[in-house]
Amino acid sequence: MDAKTRMYDVGGVLLERPFKARRLGHFALWQSDLEMARRLYVDVLGFRETDTIVRDGKAVALFTSHGTDHHSLAAIHPSTAEGIRKAHYENGVLVNQISFQVGTLEEVAGAHDYFAERQVTISRLGRDFPGSNWAVYVLDPDGHRVEFYYGMEQIGWDRRSKPRAAYLDAVRQGFTLPQPAEMTEIMTAERSGIDLASGFRPAEALSHDYCVGGVMLPRPFKVTKIGPVNLFVADVDRSERFYTELLGLTKTEEVIHRDHRCVYLRCGADHHCLALFPLALRGELGLNASSTLMSIGVQVASYRQLKDAIGFLREKGLRCIDTIPFELHPGIDYAAHAIGPDGHCIELYHAMEQVGWDGRATSGRATPARRRGLAADTRILTRHLYRPGAAGPAGIAPLGSRAISSQSPEHFALIGKKSTAARCPTAQLGLAPRGAAAQNLPDNRDTIIRPPGR
Repeated sequence: MDAKTRMYDVGGVLLERPFKARRLGHFALWQSDLEMARRLYVDVLGFRETDTIVRDGKAVALFTSHGTDHHSLAAIHPSTAEGIRKAHYENGVLVNQISFQVGTLEEVAGAHDYFAERQVTISRLGRDFPGSNWAVYVLDPDGHRVEFYYGMEQIGWDRRSKPRAAYLDAVRQGFTLPQPAEMTEIMTAERSGIDLASGFRPAEALSHDYCVGGVMLPRPFKVTKIGPVNLFVADVDRSERFYTELLGLTKTEEVIHRDHRCVYLRCGADHHCLALFPLALRGELGLNASSTLMSIGVQVASYRQLKDAIGFLREKGLRCIDTIPFELHPGIDYAAHAIGPDGHCIELYHAMEQVGWDGRATSGRATPARRRGLAADTRILTRHLYRPGAAGPAGIAPLGSRAISSQSPEHFALIGKKSTAARCPTAQLGLAPRGAAAQNLPDNRDTIIRPPGR
């Protein structure tokens, strides 16, 4: 570390912190009904169950994944919450953890020391099973637990998790470096007679009735990514400083909606992996009044899958809503929102804007394909985009702002066509603009949203 400038050597590159968040890796909620969570995550959304933790004959944690990581979406029973985390849960913090992957184990250790020096509340440092990841956990100003982790058990073609007999003792009181490689642990387990093929493998009982891109699946879509995580916070300014100045996320954009400031943060090329909204918006949007989670994002592979997912979710009993306006998900052109049986909002989308080398988002450049008609009450939207390093608030300056109303000629056109099957009209489910044209479409028409001129 260069003591004069407080820069840290992270893999040969000087950074402002001894760690760098590479991606949003996984996310967990407190869930008092784990069987309900399993039906929602696995049967409905298509995540694959990878492990369940049982204590005294009762399931206390469910782990699911959409890819090769051991888990990307988890449900934890609140009976396991203790101390300050139990107090936060009782106050509506139903997010168990938001987890960012770093590049090395040294970064996890360095992050712990960095947070301790700055008196950030540290929840835990150690290693977890199942998943085998090393991590440090801190609490944000509202009590959401944020994890920085290294290493994650990978599940291959046979869909088997690491057998419990191969678990090592969980690490709870810190650790020293270096640690043995995971392959060393595997070879030790083999020499001790542990059957590495004896791990948990999910039973897939659902019939594969849907052709999805040429492959038969149990549902008409496939999840490709988890996130963004959208949070309601008590003080947007304070939370923004925490996530940018302390944790190192980058502000991509902010939106002023009905005089509420909403902030969108990223850790990679995606437009945002985390968004911060004021608590006052929760009631205005008609969302769960007992939770600080605005929504959890789930990306599917294509626009067609997104459309087909809406009808599928409705068939499974989820309630689709159109109360979240387009301007509150910048970087995402097409999104649908559904309320699960746990009362949480799920944001489905198929593509997210990528931020390039210049650090600029395109969503503020006023291209016709990025601007839709807003609500018929002509609310004014102002977006501010930021570039790291320029002068201005918190070290970043607006690259430009623009106000647009629902009367703008840049709004999207709705092109209707006859539906050939009983489908849920997308105009009523958040895929179409919320202007009068969308609201007046007859129920038996399918809609395609196109920019003018296409």
